[in-house]
Order: sequence, then structure tokens, then C-alpha cells
Amino acid sequence: MIIVGRPLFFRILFLLLFGALQAGAVLSDSSLKLCDFSVKYLYDETSQMGISEAASSPFPQTIPPQFALGYKEGAAWFRLTLKNRSGDADFVLHFTEPFWNTFDLYEPGDKGWTRRPNGLHTPLTQRQIQHASPAFRLSVPPGSTKIFYVRGQTANAQIGAFELYTAEEYFKPSRFDLDTFYLFYLGILFIIAVLNLFLLIEMRERIYAYYIGYVVSFILFITMFNAFYLYAGLAPWPQGLHAVGTVVMAFMALFSAEFLELKKYFPRMALLIRLFIWAFLLFGILIHLQVPHITPVFNILSSLLVGILVFLAVKTWIAGNIKTPYYLIALIIYMPAMGLMVLTFDGLLPNNDLTRYGFLLGALIEIIFFSLILASRFHAAKNEMIALQKALLDEKEKSQAFLEAEIDRQRQEIQEKNAILFNQSRHAAMGEMISMIAHQWRQPLNTLALINENLYFQHKFGEWNEESFERSHDQFNEHLQYMSKTIDDFRNYYKNDKTKRYESIGEIVSSALRLSDVFLKYAKIKTDITVSTDERGYFSKNEMIQVLMNLIKNSHDAIVERRIPSGKITISVEERGTSICILVCDNAGGISDEIAAKIFEPYFSTKSDNGTGLGLYMSKSIIEEHCNGSLTHHNTDEGACFTVLIPIHHENTTPDASQSSNVSPV
Repeated sequence: MIIVGRPLFFRILFLLLFGALQAGAVLSDSSLKLCDFSVKYLYDETSQMGISEAASSPFPQTIPPQFALGYKEGAAWFRLTLKNRSGDADFVLHFTEPFWNTFDLYEPGDKGWTRRPNGLHTPLTQRQIQHASPAFRLSVPPGSTKIFYVRGQTANAQIGAFELYTAEEYFKPSRFDLDTFYLFYLGILFIIAVLNLFLLIEMRERIYAYYIGYVVSFILFITMFNAFYLYAGLAPWPQGLHAVGTVVMAFMALFSAEFLELKKYFPRMALLIRLFIWAFLLFGILIHLQVPHITPVFNILSSLLVGILVFLAVKTWIAGNIKTPYYLIALIIYMPAMGLMVLTFDGLLPNNDLTRYGFLLGALIEIIFFSLILASRFHAAKNEMIALQKALLDEKEKSQAFLEAEIDRQRQEIQEKNAILFNQSRHAAMGEMISMIAHQWRQPLNTLALINENLYFQHKFGEWNEESFERSHDQFNEHLQYMSKTIDDFRNYYKNDKTKRYESIGEIVSSALRLSDVFLKYAKIKTDITVSTDERGYFSKNEMIQVLMNLIKNSHDAIVERRIPSGKITISVEERGTSICILVCDNAGGISDEIAAKIFEPYFSTKSDNGTGLGLYMSKSIIEEHCNGSLTHHNTDEGACFTVLIPIHHENTTPDASQSSNVSPV
């Protein structure tokens, strides 16, 4: 569920820092964009499920808004719940990946479901928002809740990210989005291609043609990546991303074979690379024809090619057959970047900004380094001319008369070559300049990002003043007090004090959570505590903390062992008849029936050598023998739930004899 409301500032900050991996998050009146939420996912293998069937089906999987589910031939259903507690009523749901064939949103209405088509098969003119990436207007009146369904199908990997904006923020002219970045990126590639076109005209070598083909095909790959070609009115090409990718890899193989001079030094490997090139072109045709499972095979083949090229580059470098390390450095940078993208598309890595877009930086660095390689060829030609001049001078010393005529002839040749070198030097300098710009821009870009973030928060929360300074001081003081309280909790917990007193359950639960905080945060397990009663019990504070910590640690171990991606422990304290009820529940899947009957037995443990089997046994003994209460277990839909019942006591009543013992079980 996505909650749109007016929470306090520290709640928004908590969500931004730690990520709310739940079926919802918070968007206040002051929030303009929400990315940190989760959605429900349902996979339709047959692609035949309609909206009515989907709406009545359970969605078994919760995924983050930025997801990577691998290559699947069926359809994907996403369910999003929007609860509006803000003053805004108009929002925009944006999806970052434009290469899905269909990406339709279903909205409930008085007359049934309204379908809003989107995706490559829907022309821009027929979309509600004419953007290459799917985007939908959402109208949710303040104080109401709506459920939206999205059905998507793609010839590529099921990958993408949902983003929720207020309508005002989304349509703001100054809003920065990926399209702006892609235009800048394509501009750099275009400049590099034009510069090397001039070098091709001057040098007339095939390696320049192969390199230009590589850059141009990569430009086409980026236009498929962001679907810019749709703005030109071109027909959609769902398979274009990977089909053009095969051409990119083919040109990369051609360029590499020419640069490494494989025909001269590794003739057999030259034949293997040629086979790779023909295989890539064949794969492009097969991908276009939508042959099943061909894209993952192409991804594996591409990774294999890059690995072979790295191996050949190392051998060539060691043998001294190449004089510049740029090619090897470029591959070393490009290989992990491409590997991250391939593994992300295959669903083997989580989709985040690094794994999804890191290859763009790696590819740009690789292309710039390849430009430096071509510039180094110019320097090699220049050095060759210098060596020739030295040889001519040596000949002049042997035969002055002969050399005078020869020098005149060579001087004319040198002048002609110098003219060529002069033009080449200008182009090479421009290539080096691009490399320097790319290097020098890195830090300013980071600084700009920080300035942008600072401006954003200044716009949201205003400039610093005395009131805000005092508030910050109070927040610092609050955290220091919390840290001091935690130290006191640990110190008091380890005191050998078993004296029984009238204690508040809410305070005991808070102390147990603070003591457990270290291993819960390390495992990134969320906790939720609800206390709805002020009634007190009569017991030893340290013993009750021990019980609660045993139950919390038991849930923690189950979540960690089963690798629950968004682990959560819920603790609630409520009044139930004449007793105080403490519920400690988790989402680790529960305890099987055959094990549930033994969990309170001494020395029974499911943790092999890592468990003593005494935690739950001691907890049950403390509750029953020292608190005159009960400790039971049951399973919920999400996981295990332990129930502690303790009699309510008031300070003007006399505890039972069974409650006066100060002896703890061993």
C-alpha cells in the first residue's frame, strides 16, 4: 500500500534512510516523488488472465518498486494500493523502462474497470501521457483509497522501476529525468563518431570504420534502450534492444580483431572471433524472429567474447605486440559493467541504479579509451617519421653528395606527411580533450548532485533559522538520551536483580527491543510495536526482558535462516479479559506441525550446533512458574506468533504466593 499523508518529518527521514520494504510507504504534502515502496506481483504464465481474474487472485509475491525478474514469456501483473492522506488529488505513476510490449493500467470505476493502454504497441498519440516510458495520471481524492492493477508483457527481461509523483512535480518544466541524461549521453557519442569519421577519411584504415560502426550501433542501442525512436513516429520494435545489441558486439569483435592483429599473432583465435561475429548476426535475426530463450544465450555468448578478448589482450600486452594499455584497461572496466547489466536482466542481481545503468558509464569509458587507441596510432606514425629522419641523417654522414639529393626528395615526402600528421594531431587532441573532460566532470557532477539535493531540501523545509536550529539541537539531544538509555538498559539487564515489582509491559517491551537492536539492525529486520493498555503486571523486570529477548531472537534467527528479504517482527500489548496479552509475531513462514509440538521441550533445537534448545523452555518456565501466566504458539498467514498472557495486578492488591518467588529457572 502506498500511503499519501501528513506524517512528521522524522518518519519521512526514517523511510528515506532505511527503506520501507513493505506493501506501502509514506508520501506527505511536502513530498514530490516517492520511489521507496513495494508492490504486489503475480506472474501469468499463460498470458490469458484478465483483469477480473487478476483482481480476485492472491498476489503471492511482494517486490520492491525497482525490480528485476529475469526473462519470462508470460505476463506480469502488479497491484498498487494508494491511500491518500494529503491535500493533493492528482498524481502520476511513471515506469522507467519503455521497451515493454504492453504496459496497461486498470483503474476501478462505477461501471467496472477502465483500461489505459501503454507500452510499445500503443502509439504515443494514443497514450494518456505522451512519453516514451509508460506514465499514467492517477486521481485519488484526499482521504480515499484506490487499488490499481498494471499488466505488462515484454520480449525482453521483466525489469523496471515504478515512480510516483504529484502531478505538479511531474509536469514541472525544470524536472530532471532520464531523457535529459540520455540526450547528453547521445550527444557525446555523436561527437566521438564525427571526430573518428574525419580520422577515417585521413587515415583510410579499416579499424576506424569498425570503430565508427561500433559507436553508431551503440547509439542505436541507446535509442532502443530509451525508445527515443518512437518520438520520430517509427514503428515499435520490441526485440530491437537485444537485436541491435548483437550488432554492437559484432562491431566490437571486428575492431578488437583488427587492433590486436589476430590474423598475424593468433590466426586460430582470429577464426574463432570471426565465428563469434557471424553468430552474433545470426542471433540478431533469431531475436527479431522471437525464437524462445535465444536472448539469455546471446547474453552468455557476449560475456564469453569479452572474457576471450581480455585473455588475448593480456597475452598480446605481455608479448609486447601492443604498445598502449588503453584497450586492456577499457575491457577491464567494461567487462564488470556489462556483467552487472547481463546478470540484472537475467534476474540474478537486484535492480538498482548501479546494476541497471552502470554499464552506460563503463561503455562510455570504453569508447573514450578506444578513441585514445586510435590517437595512439597517430603518435606511432609520428614516431615512425622521426625514426626515418634519423636514418636519413645517418646516411647523410656516409655520403653527403648522395644524401643531398635524397634529402631533397625525402624532405618533400616529409612535408606531405607532416601536413597529414598536422590534421591528425588536431583530431587526436580533440579525442584527448574529450577524455580529460570526462575525467574532470566526475567531481563537478557529484557536486552538482549535492547542490541539487541541497536546493531540494531548502525548497521543502525552508532556510535555517533559530527555530530550526533549536529543533535540530533537540533532535541531537533526543538521540544522545536514547544512546544513554540503551547503555543503562544493558547495564541494568546484566544486574543480578530478580526482585518482583509492579511493572509496565510497554516499558519492558521497549527495553527488550533496545537490547535486541544491535542484531536486528544488522539483519535489517523491521520492528513494529503497539501498546494499547496501561495495565501492569507483577514480575521481575529482568526475567520478563529475558523472555521477550528470547522470543525476538527466535524470530530473528528464523528470518535470517530462511533469508526473508523484508523481515519484520511485530509486538503488540493489549488487555484481554483479566490478563495482559503480549503477541510476538514474525513473517518467517511459521513452524511446521511436527516441530511445533516440541519447541518448548528442553534441549530441543532446530539450529544444530548453534542452539542450546533452552530459550523457549526457560521462557515458558518463567512465565508459568514465576508470573502465573502462559506462553503458547500458533502460526499466522505470514509466520510464527507467540502469545504471552500475564495476570493484571494493581499495587493495592496482594500478589499470590506463587508470584512472590524470586528464584529463576536454570
